[in-house]
Amino acid sequence: MTQTPPAFLVLSGAEIARLTEPASLIALAASALRQTSDLSARQDLRRVLDLAEVGGACLSVMYAAFDDLPLFGAKVLSVFPDNFAHGLPSHRGGILLFERERGAPVALIDGGATTAWRTAAASAAATDLLARPEADVLTLLGYGEQAHRHVALLSRVRPLRELRVWGRDRAKAEAFAAQYRAAGLSARAFEDAEAAVRGAGIVCTVTSSRTPVLSGDWLDPGTHVNAVGASVPSWRELDDACLTRAGVWVDYLPMALTSAGEIVEGIAQGLITRADLREIGAALAGQAPGRTSEGEITLYRSLGVPAQDIAFANHFVALARAAGLGTPVALEGPIHA
Repeated sequence: MTQTPPAFLVLSGAEIARLTEPASLIALAASALRQTSDLSARQDLRRVLDLAEVGGACLSVMYAAFDDLPLFGAKVLSVFPDNFAHGLPSHRGGILLFERERGAPVALIDGGATTAWRTAAASAAATDLLARPEADVLTLLGYGEQAHRHVALLSRVRPLRELRVWGRDRAKAEAFAAQYRAAGLSARAFEDAEAAVRGAGIVCTVTSSRTPVLSGDWLDPGTHVNAVGASVPSWRELDDACLTRAGVWVDYLPMALTSAGEIVEGIAQGLITRADLREIGAALAGQAPGRTSEGEITLYRSLGVPAQDIAFANHFVALARAAGLGTPVALEGPIHA
């Protein structure tokens, strides 16, 4: 008897872009975050291997499975934060997926593109829950791929009236703002980060900075912050005042306690306690509080969890198969029994 393995599909970042309907990704991210908090998504902490390369480069491995999804798997990425200065993506790699009946590998999809979309979609889900309904001024500290994805998805949950951007390279910040002005949005670059933050209803830190770029003292009452750029404990985009002035939500508490630098340091210094942290998935499910007052500063500290990657990968593969996209590869030959 000859058994033919399922076709192995390779799906590129360009094909993912063709398949992506941004609005649908927000609900997908919210579902993965809820399943992270109720433990119906089975996953482990991100595994990181530090590399000798300059700039904090590392190899990152994340894996997860859902009982209600057909494919499980793992994402393996190289993370080279200095790549952005060379016009290259900082996260490069793939997500390898397996089918549940016999464990055959069935797909490899672009990990960088998936990471970019799921990160911004999670921020949008958190923003929809935590930001004030009237928040319509968005400040971005950073102007890379994540900044673009955040504009695309946050505009789905709040009607953005003004876009502000700050970065260490003023010319790049201005080019970013010009792109959105050309699209009809009121957008401008700022020379000073504090000036960009003052008066904003939503602030997103999307940098590869190793030291804080956002001070909590700059935040007006009622501001919502999405902090997504620092993914290793030795880096932090936020100063201590961000923690002490804000209510703090995280995507996955075990990971936040080991990998979110400002949280690890804040607990060690007695500025906050573990009890001060809430999981955003539990809040989305109504099992933990969201915003408690008009003037509360809310902070979503995102690290990204394996469940998000595998949920998004399942979604993209299903869309690709329906649309006839992707490249089939003869990965395994027939097995003769």
